[in-house]
Amino acid sequence: MDIQQIIQFIWPLILIQLLFQIYALVDLIITKKRQTKNLTPTIWIIIIILGEVIGSALYFIVGRSEK
Repeated sequence: MDIQQIIQFIWPLILIQLLFQIYALVDLIITKKRQTKNLTPTIWIIIIILGEVIGSALYFIVGRSEK
């Protein structure tokens, strides 16, 4: 398996991860007018950006306000 095959396999995963992060950030910004659970929106932005897929998933599971 050469590097070109690896890149062809990985780029869709990177794109999905990036879109998931963008969706989480947009949702956070829209709901910023409401409240988030557990942490401030600024902390959630840092978690989403640095945590990549796990940070975005944590936001939707733990931090997103139900209101």
